[in-house]
Amino acid sequence: MWAALTARIGVEMKNKGFLMVTMTPPPEMEEEFNDWYDTEHVPERIALEGFETARRYVCVNGFPRYMAAYDLASPEVLDGGYQQISGDRFSPWTKRILRKTRGLWRVTGEQLYPGDACAVGAPRLLLLHYGDVGASQAGELVEALRATYEGLESVLQIRVVRYDDAARTGCVALIEGLRDLISIDGPALQGRWRQHIVLCNEYADYWAYAPNVALGKVMQA
Repeated sequence: MWAALTARIGVEMKNKGFLMVTMTPPPEMEEEFNDWYDTEHVPERIALEGFETARRYVCVNGFPRYMAAYDLASPEVLDGGYQQISGDRFSPWTKRILRKTRGLWRVTGEQLYPGDACAVGAPRLLLLHYGDVGASQAGELVEALRATYEGLESVLQIRVVRYDDAARTGCVALIEGLRDLISIDGPALQGRWRQHIVLCNEYADYWAYAPNVALGKVMQA
């Protein structure tokens, strides 16, 4: 039913785009890593037209330790001004940091479900990566995720993003909620879908405390 509805309204509704990056800095570089993210990397991106949200997360128990996620007005946003600050045009500080991090994983794609949602700023986020999920299977996966998480008191929102690049295809589910999301079980974690799960990490909302106001660090509750 959901897939049929999406097909009917697809020409009318422009789905949001999505960008996500995970990485882990070496322990001796963690303070500088967070300074770089808070004072240069995130501000550069959120200043671009079409970048609607920018949030950072810290893994509760798992790897990679840090994750940053951006909701975009559309997938095409990354073809615009973003090209001026990415890839070969990264800043010297960015290039230095990235050379030293581990677990670097970058995902770009289209928000499949609900299509037009942005991060709600929940204290916890469950990240599920389903590998090798084709377009014909994506609607079934969305239904399984909805059956597992929607309607639960501890779950505030589900977003499902589909990516399709030259190397691989799959889906990323972001379940935002209040607590202990990783203990929830259901159809999206069982049977055929269990075989597709590549990553299952629970993240806490990142926040930075800056005793020195001049540093200008990001402040999040």
